[in-house]
Amino acid sequence: MTKKALRNAQTKIKQAIKVIQKHQTVENVWRFNMVIMGIQNYYAAASHITIDLNKLNNRLNKALYNRLKEMRKEATFQDFTKSLQKRYKGYECNLYKIKEMVLVPIHAQRCKVNLNFSQSICNYTTVGRNKIHQNLRAINKQTLTHVMKQFIPSRSIEYNDNRISRFIAQYGRCAITGIELGLDDWHCHHKTPYRLTKDDSYGNLMIMHESFHRLIHMRNREKIQVLLNSLKLNAKQLTEVNKLRKQCLNEVI
Repeated sequence: MTKKALRNAQTKIKQAIKVIQKHQTVENVWRFNMVIMGIQNYYAAASHITIDLNKLNNRLNKALYNRLKEMRKEATFQDFTKSLQKRYKGYECNLYKIKEMVLVPIHAQRCKVNLNFSQSICNYTTVGRNKIHQNLRAINKQTLTHVMKQFIPSRSIEYNDNRISRFIAQYGRCAITGIELGLDDWHCHHKTPYRLTKDDSYGNLMIMHESFHRLIHMRNREKIQVLLNSLKLNAKQLTEVNKLRKQCLNEVI
């Protein structure tokens, strides 16, 4: 990270700390975490990222202590959601939580090899063409930034974490059609209804266009037919919709 990048990162994190100090809400702690993880993700390919983030952590320790000491409590690794446990496993650090949400550690990011560049990427071999197609499956950055900022207060911390993880895993595309999703045209679906299991785990969630989500839960036959006429599903898509309807204890269509 350049000196300018470190200064900018420090400013962003300080601002997020001040917001928590003024308004102690789960949503503001979430946004603090999103700032940290955004910086970690963006600079993950930097060869000295761990050293740089340790510098950043040392610069911000005083602000974290002075501004948040009255409201934060000691936390354990088990207080992380499962997705964050997977992400931060192996890092040694003192953990704290506010409103039962753990503050993610600033320094906890190792260098990741940049797999986007390879001498084998070209149009002249099967391997080269496949790598090009893999790299084209990037998520729309504007959409991802929007998604990461959206915290749903009525849902669990686990749900909010896994919702983002699932969106990234699907490259921001609909699970039914594979079409790229926009800012506000998609829903996060529980495969097994939440009302039955209270299961917000990563494996029970999937991202899809809101129209398909409505179709999966819809029971009125007339409304179902209207939506089917509008969507014009192919056989494979209809099979997937019916599989998900069965999981929700609804009749096939």
